[in-house]
Amino acid sequence: MIKKISYLGLGTMGAGMASNLLKGGYQLTVWDRTAAKCEPFARKEAHVAQTPADAVRDADLVMYSLSDVDAVEKVVFGEQGILSAIRAQQIAVDMSTVLPATSLREQEAYEKRGVDFLDAPVFGSKNESAKARLWVLAAGKKEVFEKVKPVLDKLGQTVHYLGKNGNATAMKLVGNLMVALELEALAEGLVLARKAGLDLKTVMEVVKVADFRSPLLVANGDNILKRDFSTSFALQLMLKDANLIQQFSDALSSPIPALRVVQKNLEDAVGLGFGKENASALIKALEKEAGVEVKAKA
Repeated sequence: MIKKISYLGLGTMGAGMASNLLKGGYQLTVWDRTAAKCEPFARKEAHVAQTPADAVRDADLVMYSLSDVDAVEKVVFGEQGILSAIRAQQIAVDMSTVLPATSLREQEAYEKRGVDFLDAPVFGSKNESAKARLWVLAAGKKEVFEKVKPVLDKLGQTVHYLGKNGNATAMKLVGNLMVALELEALAEGLVLARKAGLDLKTVMEVVKVADFRSPLLVANGDNILKRDFSTSFALQLMLKDANLIQQFSDALSSPIPALRVVQKNLEDAVGLGFGKENASALIKALEKEAGVEVKAKA
């Protein structure tokens, strides 16, 4: 039975997940390269580790959510990284958004140490993470998944088993492709509506009821009209994921022509200085080109 959990990476997503593990009654050890992010957990009686290696030594389950492949390389494979201290019979779960090839490399390295591994990225953002309302993906040995599922249930509203290692990471990239295209469609549509002189509040009323409606369109559309680009999922991270999707699709010779357009707009928006704003800020690149601002009338 899993009682002791280590969680590494306390960013936008990891902090919410680690908090919910504490609420779930697990003995928690945390680590983040920014020590200040650990302080709220220390106040709640979580143990704070000084290095990734220190974090994993006494854990039944090691979980981590890291920003990119470089972070995985340092935290997992680096000096004082997870692999330097993890031991047989422990379980490792990577919740980062990376390439399937990265997940398979991790799985191979852990297997050599007698450690079971799941790739388990999630859909959702800051609010879903904080409220344990994520949509969790998981891939690896079925018996390992069943052992870890009660923990994953503490983090999300649904948990989906995808089969062999790498499949959950692949599903995450497939889903993020759809998210990127949906945000691009929203941005293009709202800019076109603004140029056409339509009342933008009425436009969003239609979006909320028509057959193309979606929670993502509604939430981001309303916030754009309020000029609220507070970060739920950073635009620069969406660009990072778009580049991962390109690498993944190129390796499979699978066409993604629409994503090329989104990548250009994401790059332009980052270049304009909006990278740390919410991903919906990609509309600002289109607004600049169109010479308009998408904003609800007072």
